[in-house]
Amino acid sequence: SSEARSSSTPRPGFVARSATSGELARPVGRWRAMATAASASSSSSAAAYSGRPQQNGPMRSVTEYIRSPHQQAAAKLEACNQTKQQIAAKNHYRQTEAQGIAEVYRQRIEKAIGEVFEDWAVIVYEGDLVRKAFLKVRVSETDYVHLLLERPIRGEVWVCRYAPWKGEQDALEQAEEEYELLPERHHCSDKMDFSACTTVEACTLM
Repeated sequence: SSEARSSSTPRPGFVARSATSGELARPVGRWRAMATAASASSSSSAAAYSGRPQQNGPMRSVTEYIRSPHQQAAAKLEACNQTKQQIAAKNHYRQTEAQGIAEVYRQRIEKAIGEVFEDWAVIVYEGDLVRKAFLKVRVSETDYVHLLLERPIRGEVWVCRYAPWKGEQDALEQAEEEYELLPERHHCSDKMDFSACTTVEACTLM
């Protein structure tokens, strides 16, 4: 009959798992459509991820990428100021080092020239200040002394040459011939006459 035929033939979208189990038939057409859509979505997501360049390190915040023109200008100005501060600190250190070298020879140069200077300030310095140094020292409002100092290695004593009575516009000369060699420092014994000392008891200096 028609009722028996309709009960034994599954309707579209349904399947009978067992004729004797008594289970109700379940829909499969819609599940297949959902599974196909999920698979396609997963494939497209994987393809999109594989095409995206990988980022090394921690992700940056949005504020690190987006800056206003004012913020960018402020950042450049800050970097420039830091560079200027570093240069100023380095120049100050070298100026102090050059002044310290010149101070060592002030009294000997005053004695060699026969003058006592009212000022002794390094205005210009050249060289590495390690093995060679050219110094322009102001000794009065109008007078300058040029110094040329050389030594073979760091830690050795400088060999000092000087050129007195220079003007403000006079440039530092590089040639040794333009300088006078500063006499070596003499010991006190070099100025004493020990010819009269025949014995220790007769020597009044001992």
